Amino acid sequence: MHRWATLALAAAAASTLAAAGKPSGTLDSAIEALGADHITSIEYSGFGKWYQIGQEPSPTLPPPEFDVSSYIATIDYASATKRVQMVSKQTVDPGRLRFPPREARADEYVVGDVSWITGRPGGPATGLPVTTVPDAKNVEERAMEIWVTPQGFLRAAAANHATSTPTTDSGTEVTFMAGKHKFVGKINAQNEVQRIHTWISNPVLGDMLCEAAFTGYRDFGGVMFPSRIVRTEGGKLRLDITVSSVKANPDVIIPVPEGMRAAMMAPVKATADKLADGVYWIRGGQWHSVAIDQADHIVVVDAPLDEERSLAVIAKVKETIPNKPIKYLINTHAHFDHAGGLRTYVYEGATIVTLPMNQAFYERAWRAPRTLHPDRLEQSKRTPKFEPIINGKGVLSDGRRTIEIHEQAGSGHNDAIVMVYLPKEKILIQADAWNTEAVTAPYVDTIGGDFVNPYMVNLYENILRLKLDVGQIVPLHGPRTATVAELRKALLLD
Repeated sequence: MHRWATLALAAAAASTLAAAGKPSGTLDSAIEALGADHITSIEYSGFGKWYQIGQEPSPTLPPPEFDVSSYIATIDYASATKRVQMVSKQTVDPGRLRFPPREARADEYVVGDVSWITGRPGGPATGLPVTTVPDAKNVEERAMEIWVTPQGFLRAAAANHATSTPTTDSGTEVTFMAGKHKFVGKINAQNEVQRIHTWISNPVLGDMLCEAAFTGYRDFGGVMFPSRIVRTEGGKLRLDITVSSVKANPDVIIPVPEGMRAAMMAPVKATADKLADGVYWIRGGQWHSVAIDQADHIVVVDAPLDEERSLAVIAKVKETIPNKPIKYLINTHAHFDHAGGLRTYVYEGATIVTLPMNQAFYERAWRAPRTLHPDRLEQSKRTPKFEPIINGKGVLSDGRRTIEIHEQAGSGHNDAIVMVYLPKEKILIQADAWNTEAVTAPYVDTIGGDFVNPYMVNLYENILRLKLDVGQIVPLHGPRTATVAELRKALLLD
């Protein structure tokens, strides 16, 4: 767990003031000009764009774009607390088969090194009850966001013995370390924090560069603050907000929900449900894998989230199928929630079976430094092994059981995604096309009208195209397995 609370305490104690007559473009002058010496909390709101990094339609395309109608960020620097409330709707892409856009509401929190989300699963249209759930995988990003605000950066710089280097345009580059994290910011000749960059750990991308740019500073009721904030992560747009209002020193009292810290620290659990002889559904939370027992080895389908999840799954697989190595890991697609744990299987000695487009992405991404959170593969320096799926189909066989890997053609969700089919057992393993939450699940658009899930339509079309005789549909998200008859019913065909 990243201990950002130390930075908060140090920043809270900072009271550096710019002395009279100091030249412009320096750390002291910027602290005075932007009020960082007396602004201990801030709230800013606006509208713009948000981008879902890690869910790109393919490794070669930008992340999905969302129109943000409301964005409110509330920050307390002393306690390293941040709350973000965002209302958004995915931007229509006429060239891609997706859900009709619907409103989503995010309510995200971080207090020190504890992070959680409050909201309705699937958005307000679901009518499901509001829940509060831990969100450990995003705590580092949320904590980082506190210090890549202008006043936050200045307070942290003053508290962490920053070094300053003059730039050729009469500004200053300011650098400091906060624990393992390096922050670099540019102050211009107008005493404005122009940009900040730092790095956080990402299971897929390693030490991921995060950058924030600030433009259009103006007086918001006595607070100098940028009117536009653009953030990128891993070289891709993450947030583009036009600021409409700013409040200095609002009261920010956000207690950590009871049991939340313990829930975040709880070990990852995995369970094994038998689907057929030698075939097991390895479940855990919302993210699942499948283990297949072959003559002298094991094949696992998908490596969700991160190394911690993979270690729990691998332990359960070895307990369920003892005394055999995991020889292959079949990767369905490159979305981070399905690929974040791949490197752990490489460390275990497994060959990654995936489409060539995904292989090229992993080979490039895995060359990045991993100094913030060196995983087992980084420490071992082992070379990844891949087996590409050529011409849309791959086959793994031990002479008694055949595993077919089929490219899922025409998916609006991802352009490089596969399904896994076991002909003998009539089992189809699929990711993200149908999460089997309900037998009948027509989509109700916010403007009225019923729309069947287009990903489910595509799944059914691929079953027909490939002439697969399917008895069980096994989701890599979702609470249960299903049948083709249930899929047809959900598609309103029967």
